[in-house]
Amino acid sequence: MSMRMSRRQALAGMAVLAAKPAWSCGTTASLRDTACRRGVRFGTAVASGDLAQPAYARLVAQECAVLVPTWEMKWGAVQKQSGHFTFGPADAIADFARAHNMMLRGHTIVWHVSMPDWLSQRLTSRNWPAMLAQHMGAVLGRYRNEVAEWDIVNEAVEPDDGRTDGLRDSAWLRAAGPAYVAEAYKMAAQYAPQARLTYNEYGIEHHAPWTMKRRIAVLKLLERLKKADAPIHYLGMQSHLRVGDTFDAAAFSAFLTEVRDLGIKPQVTEMDVRADRIPNGAEKDAKTADLARAYLETVLAAGCDTVVCWGLSDDKNWRAAEEPDDRPLPFDRNLMKKPLYDAIQASLAGTSL
Repeated sequence: MSMRMSRRQALAGMAVLAAKPAWSCGTTASLRDTACRRGVRFGTAVASGDLAQPAYARLVAQECAVLVPTWEMKWGAVQKQSGHFTFGPADAIADFARAHNMMLRGHTIVWHVSMPDWLSQRLTSRNWPAMLAQHMGAVLGRYRNEVAEWDIVNEAVEPDDGRTDGLRDSAWLRAAGPAYVAEAYKMAAQYAPQARLTYNEYGIEHHAPWTMKRRIAVLKLLERLKKADAPIHYLGMQSHLRVGDTFDAAAFSAFLTEVRDLGIKPQVTEMDVRADRIPNGAEKDAKTADLARAYLETVLAAGCDTVVCWGLSDDKNWRAAEEPDDRPLPFDRNLMKKPLYDAIQASLAGTSL
């Protein structure tokens, strides 16, 4: 432990400085270099085991400037038992990011999922600040010189739970009350003062009654956070898109304008494009690419500076086991480029296909 921490101290600030790319843009046609030339970062989420696969690891290094751990930094992974922290898998991802001059995003601190049983059972109105501070001190403190951006609170809204403030009825809300979201950001800024902090949410991208309710709830939350002087810099839009669900570019652009008016920038943090309603074949790939293109052009025009896919190849997608025939990511299972790759690249380049 001490040797690892001293090495990190010696490398102080390297990855944090990468919040504004410290590298020079390359001349390749990779997504990494194409995005960089536009002043945007492209990246992917990875599990530590993914990086043990040489061909996939080379692809990640070639195409990505941002790396996000899928589970390795979540509470249920790093602190399965109270007070006992496991950092090996997260360290492996951090080491890969550093070795390949990538920005490391931290994901995620406060979430109603991936809470170990002991945390759910012990969390109370009296002890939650101390428990959160202990966890942040260990996790944010360990990576404070390497993680440039953190997803601090994840999926805190759920309008269908019936609260007037739109917040999710979670263990965190029941223990700490509505103020826990703002307090989490203030606490995070103490342990990672150089990092930029993101609120991460799903279900706000498409144009349907349930997504409209979620947009309203997210805007209300962001307004409360700003009013409480919470240090929040980004809205992370998970961007789990689905072909067949309506996307209204004008309406979504108007929503992003409201977000920007709060002084908060949009990010794409977990993008994949589901086409499970379409039979296998060229139509699936074509419609997946069309939706991605329309969506990315809208968010990039609104000042989005980060696009992260939740995996690079279809077998790495979080739905791969239940939907093995879907093709939601830019590379197929053989690591071959698909029309979705071309659509992402054209959007990042600002060119036509």
